[in-house]
Amino acid sequence: MAWTRHAARLTSRTDAHVTVAPAAAGGSPGRSYPATAQIQIDADLIPDPAIADPRRSVHRARAKVPVAYGVLLHECAHVIHSKWDPPPGVPPVVREAALLLEESRIEARYRAGRPRDRRWLRRAVTSIIDPTDTATDTTWSAAYAAGLLLARVDAKILYNGDVREPRRAITKILGRKLLKGLRAIWQEAQTVDDTDVDTMVALGERWCRLLGIDPTTSPDLPANDAATSTIAATIVIALDTIRLNPTDTPQPAHDSTRPGGPGRHVDTDTPITWEEREPVDAERHAANRLTALLRRARHREPARTTQPSTSPPGRLRTRAAVTLAAQRATGATPTAQPWQRTVRRPVPDPDLTVAILIDASGSMHDFAAPMSSAAWIVAQAATRAGATTATLAYGDRITLLIPPGRRPTKVRDMRADAGTERFVEACAEADRLLHLSTPGAARLLVVVSDGHYVNPDEAQAAITSLHKTGCAVLWLAPANDHWPARAYDHTTIVTVDDPTTCINPIGQAAIDALTNA
Repeated sequence: MAWTRHAARLTSRTDAHVTVAPAAAGGSPGRSYPATAQIQIDADLIPDPAIADPRRSVHRARAKVPVAYGVLLHECAHVIHSKWDPPPGVPPVVREAALLLEESRIEARYRAGRPRDRRWLRRAVTSIIDPTDTATDTTWSAAYAAGLLLARVDAKILYNGDVREPRRAITKILGRKLLKGLRAIWQEAQTVDDTDVDTMVALGERWCRLLGIDPTTSPDLPANDAATSTIAATIVIALDTIRLNPTDTPQPAHDSTRPGGPGRHVDTDTPITWEEREPVDAERHAANRLTALLRRARHREPARTTQPSTSPPGRLRTRAAVTLAAQRATGATPTAQPWQRTVRRPVPDPDLTVAILIDASGSMHDFAAPMSSAAWIVAQAATRAGATTATLAYGDRITLLIPPGRRPTKVRDMRADAGTERFVEACAEADRLLHLSTPGAARLLVVVSDGHYVNPDEAQAAITSLHKTGCAVLWLAPANDHWPARAYDHTTIVTVDDPTTCINPIGQAAIDALTNA
């Protein structure tokens, strides 16, 4: 109710209603319906409901609540200022561009009335998508990233320092002249009236034509739901185009045409690709079972301590009882405590961090489907168990599939056809995202791979380095009798055939790995 009351005050809409629940926004952090003032917020953004009253400034500043509060403000901005929908007949690519321009427009208009809320909007953007990791590989995706990030600088939501790295990557692809033209479009959009649909559609068409896209002949592009223009919906599209590419130097690779074993070395740069699908019932049930096992692994039994007492209950200590009687008999102040009781004190469950790395090299081709399923099950269960997670795929490139703070909704069936495997760089990126080498939280690295690498010694060194810091490594290997997985020191290996039927050994291995780390 606190979220609804706050949204009603911000939007001046008595019919405003906010739903805060796990996956309430369909896998996105937030979603809004301006016509009905309905807002949905993913409860996973709020670690503790007891500190999640958005009306209290001390609550907004605690833990991850600033992210959720920033998402709420963004959706309120849509309810206040998104008073138009693309009319029927607008080409999908124009519609997409217009809705992209709407994101920075509504935040600019909202900030003009409530400038102090800038920090919450900025916190939401920089937490949901890490601007320093943004790299794009097509003109459209580079322009989209510019519309998400660089436009928010002109809207006075982000600072120039927030987008220094993505600006370089975007400029490298688009060029200064094209980027300047796009900037003129979003700057104009930020001055458009809330109800001026014609101008917004016209700006969307200008955006497309400037990128060399003919709206009348171009294929359809993914478009947001007209009624659910949200910060998350736009960022999801950008996330799907993000490629973390630590180095442009081609690496020696396995021949991807021979997935069954080692092949000749070639120089390739194959993008990591996948197809999304809904999880089947068996995968959901497996995730539920693994969630319970991980919660059990995190749980700590109450600590038992003994303490003296002047009165029962407890165990009577004879010597102390005699001393107490003597003190009373002589009129002295009683100080003896003849009773001893056992007290159970709750021990907080440790924070848990889980990184999942998926091998997308050609040697995994025959096992891509079960390995993708296993990765989804682990990521889903770890997130639901309260862990901070991230999922990356590595091949010729390193791709961030699920960034920290997001729960995977759909299974991404990988196409394992990359020429090599940049495992060491993937470990380094996972460490950067989740601080795997920093003591404090219980840390687990889950590797989904056959372990057949070009440089196994370097891979072992990376594993050993994490092991020495206390990070456990769970290795899920494909069941392959003809070419069994390579074993590395300091890892707990589980051979996976059908991941939905081997959750118990995976869960037990995870528990053992975390216990023995």
